[in-house]
Amino acid sequence: MPRRPRGALLPPVPGTPPRRAGLYRGLRSALLEGVLSPGERLPSSRQAAADYGVSRGLLEEVFAQLTEEGFLERGVGRGTFVAAHVAQLGALPAGRQALRTSSASKRGTRLAANLTCREPEDFRPFNAGVADTAEFPWKTWQRVQLRATRELGRAAMNFADPRGLPELREALARYLAQLRGMHCTAEQVVIFNSAQQALYALALLLLNPGDTAWVEDPGYPGARAALELAGARLAHVPVDEAGLDVQAGVRRARRARLAYVTPPHQYPTGAALSMERRIALLDWARKHDAWVLEDDYDGEFRYAGQPLTTLHALDQNARVIYLGTLSKSMFVSLRLAFVVLPAALVEPLANIRTQLDAFSPPLAQLAMSRFMDEGHFSAHVRHMRGVYAAKCAQITEGLAPLSAQGWTWPDKPVGLQIMLRHRDGGQVRRVAEASGLDVALLSGYRSRPARDDGLFLRFGGLGADAIATGVAALVEAAAV
Repeated sequence: MPRRPRGALLPPVPGTPPRRAGLYRGLRSALLEGVLSPGERLPSSRQAAADYGVSRGLLEEVFAQLTEEGFLERGVGRGTFVAAHVAQLGALPAGRQALRTSSASKRGTRLAANLTCREPEDFRPFNAGVADTAEFPWKTWQRVQLRATRELGRAAMNFADPRGLPELREALARYLAQLRGMHCTAEQVVIFNSAQQALYALALLLLNPGDTAWVEDPGYPGARAALELAGARLAHVPVDEAGLDVQAGVRRARRARLAYVTPPHQYPTGAALSMERRIALLDWARKHDAWVLEDDYDGEFRYAGQPLTTLHALDQNARVIYLGTLSKSMFVSLRLAFVVLPAALVEPLANIRTQLDAFSPPLAQLAMSRFMDEGHFSAHVRHMRGVYAAKCAQITEGLAPLSAQGWTWPDKPVGLQIMLRHRDGGQVRRVAEASGLDVALLSGYRSRPARDDGLFLRFGGLGADAIATGVAALVEAAAV
């Protein structure tokens, strides 16, 4: 017979053992502040008395008073519960709220004011630059997860290697060799929970506070945030149709220690880094003993031809560190990303990782490795290429009327987003407001104003109906 639940864990109160007044005030505060939630079952008076080291009679007196005041509800044979209406009493006074906010440091307040990394929970046109989970082979994933659970057993509940499970590191090394033409070993791969976490850990490892790092302008806010959190000074390097302007970076910060780039599909403009600039970037890194962080965040989803060669594959001097994520190709809550770096940096990076969050959950790692080894991952990526290519075509065909009004977009879109641009920034902002859509502006990714602007259409997680509605709203707003 299953054991009867003993109820919520009661909060600590002053005194060993506590006196009646202290016990009453401590429990009442826990009820008012929401530590004990409305409807939550409390332990029996016998169990609560044992937890606090007091007599059952004293505990009964306290429970009785809280019940009489309406904080608790009790019934013979049912137990003791937090009254539902207690939630209405729990808001902290405004003065206490303000005091807590004002106690943050200046640096903390500045960092907390950056909301660019907050992602929406409700997907609508055009805020959904995430994987389409409606197309995910959920039943297959469930079976793989179940097998991984059986394989790991209770080991899934223990600490794991901060570098990542060997099985997943090996599977990723094979995958990168097949899809991206990269020559690396499993020993060069380190697993993280996200690319942003990996960026932060790498910045801590490679940069001293105050060192300069190149970032693309416009560029990915998450990379800027990770580098700033690590104490780096940012040099905003302009991006054009050929990607990062390396010569401009050299003029602005020749002796920077690191460059963060998104070569195959610049975020957010969509430009690809030209071969000439790839060579120039690698040459700069070699001459100045600098590092290049290559973020290949959606390299799987190039719809015409083969994926572009990575900087890592071109690098002959071990200056490029490759970042990848499984959030775009699988689903965002999987929380698995990885880096490929020189073997000499693996252990130092793993040691830093242990000071952040120790390791990634082994169950998800083993399930992912099995999903890849059994061919499910490659099949899913092939299928999703077709799905996202169809969404791209739906958007670009629907936007066709805008071309006569000076709007432009990539001829061959890549990934899960499209940048719709116009030389008149005022027109862009008017259309964004008039459309009523949740669409980001290109100007929001820039470090300084410019005449032109753009609408960042993130569509990965949207269905055909939502895309049609969003495109129609844009066309209608632009026609006004």
